Amino acid sequence: MSFINYIIKFTCNFVYTFMKIKKTNYNKVVFISRLSNKKTLDFELLEKELLKENKNIECVFLCRRIVKFSDGILGNVIYTLKCLSNLANAKVCVTDSFTIAVSSVKHKKSLKIIQIWHSMGAIKKFGCQSLSYNLGRDKKTSKILNIHANYDYIISGSKEMTKYFALAFGYDESSFLNYGLPRIDYLINNEDEIKNKILKQYKELKNKKNILYAPTFRNYESDNTLDLINSIDKNKFNLIIKSHANQDLKLNKEVYTCDEFSALELLCVSDYVITDYSAIAIEAASINKKTLYYVYDYDKYKKENGLNIDLYKEMKGCVFENASELSDFLSKDKYDMNILKRYKDKYIDVQDGTSTKKIVSLIINNLKEVNHE
Repeated sequence: MSFINYIIKFTCNFVYTFMKIKKTNYNKVVFISRLSNKKTLDFELLEKELLKENKNIECVFLCRRIVKFSDGILGNVIYTLKCLSNLANAKVCVTDSFTIAVSSVKHKKSLKIIQIWHSMGAIKKFGCQSLSYNLGRDKKTSKILNIHANYDYIISGSKEMTKYFALAFGYDESSFLNYGLPRIDYLINNEDEIKNKILKQYKELKNKKNILYAPTFRNYESDNTLDLINSIDKNKFNLIIKSHANQDLKLNKEVYTCDEFSALELLCVSDYVITDYSAIAIEAASINKKTLYYVYDYDKYKKENGLNIDLYKEMKGCVFENASELSDFLSKDKYDMNILKRYKDKYIDVQDGTSTKKIVSLIINNLKEVNHE
């Protein structure tokens, strides 16, 4: 496998050398993501704000969902070449994930790369942090492909989270900007509108309190979803479940999935949010949603993947390893909002809906910067 990765890296650099002959377009911004086959919400919001500031900016979106590069290899190779071709004459690149085209080649000095990542925080360890863990990325592969290299700026949700991001990306804290993500602006500025849109389609969600369950992805067989479903009092609560994109949870007819809406949007209609090690907890905190943690595999996950945050300490009284105990807590409805406020203030620096403007200002300033090749 190492040999194949060396070949991939060498080939990309060789081809890219000739692509870089193209003259730099000082109005071109390339958005790259391997998380989705369409523009992500963060990308859409940045594009809208960019064009509001300067309609002459050329925004190019290169989005393809890639879980494993070896899956659909021909399509992934074509996608990578397309990314390289566009990076060859772009002035700014915005990415929200690790991609070979961004991190594994040598770019022009004029190209500035902004990593906005796809998460507001690092409750669980990832990237360079998790290389020594069973669920982490392979060390040899990461070294060969220069995982998370070439970033000029990395966006974090807060100063507190930056110390974990720095370890995960392998950068000094001075490379980070604690701006948060556009999606937080979307929630803060549009919560009521999103809620009304969901309730118009799912009128039955008006009749009871709503719980959103949105767990993180696990690489091992572990799914206690049915325990949670069976424990929740359906006479008092509607239970909405959103599986991670890489995992299908075991569900039954007692729950809603609301397929037309994302987990982010469903935060707006939720009275309670249940998660585990997912950063959706930070997004939920941004609009003051009562958040609980169902960590039935806490010791195993901590050993297999690693955690940055001690949930028991940060969210005292809101963490449960047993579904029935969590259900009992819900039935009492005695959530301490002061705990959530402390969590929010600690892990979200920008709370006034200006994250998008801050990132757009960074992009525009770098478009204006003239570099001689």
